[in-house]
Amino acid sequence: MIKRKRVFSFLISFLLFLSIFLASLFSPLDPDLGWHLKYGEYFFENGEVLRDNTFSELMPDYEWNNSSWATDLLTYQAFNNFGLIGLSILGAIVITLTFFFLGRAAKLSLFEKSIIFPLLFYFVLPVNSVSFRGQLLSLLFMTLMFYLLSEFEQTNRRRLLLLIPLFALWSNFHGEFILGLALFSIWTFVYSAKEIYLNYKTRFKDFFVENKFLFLAFIGSTFAAIINPFGVGVYLETIKHLGDPMQKSVAEWLSPADFSTVWWHLLFTGIVLVLGVALLGAGKKNFDKAPFYFPSLVLFIFTFWIKRYAWPMYYSSVFLFKPVANFFKPNDEKQTLFLTAVLIVSFFAFAVWWKFPFNDLQKMNWENYCKETIGCSLGAAEKIIANKLNNSKLLTIYDYGGWLIWNYPEIKPTIDGRMHLWRNEAGYSAFEYYYPIEQNINDIDSSKYNAVLTSRYKPIYERLIELKKQNKWKEIYSDENSSVFVRKL
Repeated sequence: MIKRKRVFSFLISFLLFLSIFLASLFSPLDPDLGWHLKYGEYFFENGEVLRDNTFSELMPDYEWNNSSWATDLLTYQAFNNFGLIGLSILGAIVITLTFFFLGRAAKLSLFEKSIIFPLLFYFVLPVNSVSFRGQLLSLLFMTLMFYLLSEFEQTNRRRLLLLIPLFALWSNFHGEFILGLALFSIWTFVYSAKEIYLNYKTRFKDFFVENKFLFLAFIGSTFAAIINPFGVGVYLETIKHLGDPMQKSVAEWLSPADFSTVWWHLLFTGIVLVLGVALLGAGKKNFDKAPFYFPSLVLFIFTFWIKRYAWPMYYSSVFLFKPVANFFKPNDEKQTLFLTAVLIVSFFAFAVWWKFPFNDLQKMNWENYCKETIGCSLGAAEKIIANKLNNSKLLTIYDYGGWLIWNYPEIKPTIDGRMHLWRNEAGYSAFEYYYPIEQNINDIDSSKYNAVLTSRYKPIYERLIELKKQNKWKEIYSDENSSVFVRKL
């Protein structure tokens, strides 16, 4: 009977993670994909990390501390060997592993997973649906961090030293390792306060000796992060961007709009977090887990300031979702197993229904990527090449930069997705120069540019139509997404 129960639990658990994998097979929609591929290609062709801006027209001498350089290598190899579908599968694997280690970190039962994971999958859908990129790896590394911290709580103290190589890896794959260190510091502070409070008679010296692996792991992780091609530059790049007003031009760095979908999700999450705290009560057993509760509470507050924090907040909230899920657990074991099976089979049926017959995977190509992701046009790019407009007098919009860099290297984009927070020592920002032109705050007709490749949905397009009517510019190409205009000289 026990063996049969274990087999049943294994099969249902496998079905749960298979459901997450299938539901996570998305077409790559990262608008920066092109330049990530180009960075990876450069490394494998030249054997070194690209530091200079050789791809875009503005700020050609700028040296960038690319904290996602290792992600670019992984992205390029997946694409080079398996195409866009390779990136889709890689993204699904990373997402599935994130859920797996999150379950291990929070010590979730199969019943708890059956309730929490589908809900969590829905909440993080906006970031996961973009498919593979460095941000997904950051979320995976964060759950690995929480898993190792949970092992430390279970007396596997030496294992915590694995955080040192984890952060060494993390700082090479994505700049959000700094958020990981911040969450680690919150965990360490709350854990220390909790231990000192519960064992106030213990001498400080004994406390530090007993928890030496924790402090060694934290200090080691902080220094391990500089083991990358840019050294402390990965820290300096982040510090340099703090408070930059150009952050407000990027959607993820804005606060959630009132009554938007994200706002309602946060409200729901806040209610669940409050219920989780209330259901835990004040018992010593629950107080012991306090270090795992505070990161999500801190991130919840910060998400109302910057919605990019929502994704790590949702994952870290699992520790407080757990008591709420258990509130709905039947008292009878057989009923619990039956309800668990029903929920997981339903999730699997939904995943298959949602993705079948997997048309998105079959239609993955650059033309569809272009239309679905940034609304660009192959015909517009080819028109520019045919008319030899690919020079410094050509203005291309920000959204098209990465796509042009990979697909049309003969067209040097004005600016691209790497550059929104670049600022040189003189204080010059390419994005600060470009953005008012795109938004028609500064008139394109008064600029140096004699040709423009633009989306039909940008304010600059409306201005160019006006200039066309005034017989100052002419439109030499137009389709449902893009237009090419040239100045009448």
